[in-house]
Amino acid sequence: MPLFERLAAAIPGHWEKVIATALLIALGLLASHLWARYLSRGEMTAEKRRLHLVWARNLIWLAVLLVIVAVWASTIAGFALSLAAVAGAILIVSKELVMCIHGYLYVSLVQPFKIGDVIEFNGLHGRVVDIDMFATTLVEFDKAGQRTGKVAEFPNGLLLTHPLKNASPTGAYALHAIRIPVPISGAPDLERIEGAALSAADHATADWRDDAMAHFRKASEENFIALPSGQTKVSWDFSDPEHLVLVVRVACPSGERAQVEQAVFRETWRSLTPMQAG
Repeated sequence: MPLFERLAAAIPGHWEKVIATALLIALGLLASHLWARYLSRGEMTAEKRRLHLVWARNLIWLAVLLVIVAVWASTIAGFALSLAAVAGAILIVSKELVMCIHGYLYVSLVQPFKIGDVIEFNGLHGRVVDIDMFATTLVEFDKAGQRTGKVAEFPNGLLLTHPLKNASPTGAYALHAIRIPVPISGAPDLERIEGAALSAADHATADWRDDAMAHFRKASEENFIALPSGQTKVSWDFSDPEHLVLVVRVACPSGERAQVEQAVFRETWRSLTPMQAG
């Protein structure tokens, strides 16, 4: 029997719905493609373009899915009991799949992070570039905050069982802690080391320090949360008595953490070189 006849026998009386479903899927693909082309011509940052692309794509396919369900509603109703049994089996066999969808709903409703945020999750560290119904995609960062050139993904279901850190919760500006190791021989000159680090941090953040402080004041008032002022501060981590670590907290644009960290580190040690030589 030819393939077409076998398919016709398998789906008797439903060819209109099959054709409508195929057309809906084709329209979804076309709409996603046209939207991506439209965004590529706009004058916006890559981050905003990616954000608009992801959310529009998800909305398009949600709409397509709802219309397809409506098209097949009468057929589905006729097999309600069978579908209930199948759904129960799917829930048992595909628990991870269901958790991924729940994780996506959690991200959509609670919004613990969004496209463009820098997060730390389950051993991964990077900037979020895509969120779909099943997985979240990151551009991976190394310990210095530089891009490694790798892309990492994790299933959304893990969001329901693992803690997450968002390094970009305050928008345009973020607080960044720079850890500078100090030799134990420098312990007698703690004040000079602090002064050098503060001077280096103030120099590196001079262009936006006032704007950042105003940003944190506004964020505190709007969210009813007592956020830090954004002023540069230093403290010592002496949890390991053999290794002193100076922690310099600065406010900087969310996308410039690595550059600021490198600038503060270099200028601090450059100013301390005469002391170390002595």
